Amino acid sequence: MKYICVLFIILSTQFLFSQDARFAVCPLKVGEAIPNTMLTSDAGDTIQLSNLIDEKPTVVIFYRGAWCGYCTKHLSELNEIKPDVETMGYQILGITVDKPEKLSESIDRSSTEIDVYSDAMAETIMAFGLDWKVDNTLFEKYKNEYKLDLEDWSGQDHHSLPVPAIFVIKDNKVAFQYVNPDHAVRLKPETLLAVLKTL
Repeated sequence: MKYICVLFIILSTQFLFSQDARFAVCPLKVGEAIPNTMLTSDAGDTIQLSNLIDEKPTVVIFYRGAWCGYCTKHLSELNEIKPDVETMGYQILGITVDKPEKLSESIDRSSTEIDVYSDAMAETIMAFGLDWKVDNTLFEKYKNEYKLDLEDWSGQDHHSLPVPAIFVIKDNKVAFQYVNPDHAVRLKPETLLAVLKTL
């Protein structure tokens, strides 16, 4: 079985989980090889994920987009430990479904120096087992009530978002992963540093 399927059941009456209050994702597990998918930089350059992670161990942050306050806050927090991460021999980068033209907004809104890449087609997100679909009801609610058009942000009509996650990659394999469908709960920077010390 290529993935360990993790069923996340969240019971809540809040809008956060109005889609159906539960969904399942099957993220890559520790020890599995990293898929060689394509990403795009803010300059519009296409690059293979393998080329980004070949040089040194890598911390990869999957986040929903620059429109998500939780995401930009987390990027900002992780930026604070970026020097420590690099001192330990790792690099750190972010992946989002935002189209390349929107990547600068992630950097600006989070005041981060972390390099971020576009996976607008959601191919990398799907390959990592993090893809979930926003249903039509929630898509329209985002668009009409919150003036948040997911199609405008990604440039695509797939209505896919990544479940927020952090993967640590060493030797092109997963050395650690943290995946949480509650987008308000993120891995704390100090916890990430503690994990990196053990790998």
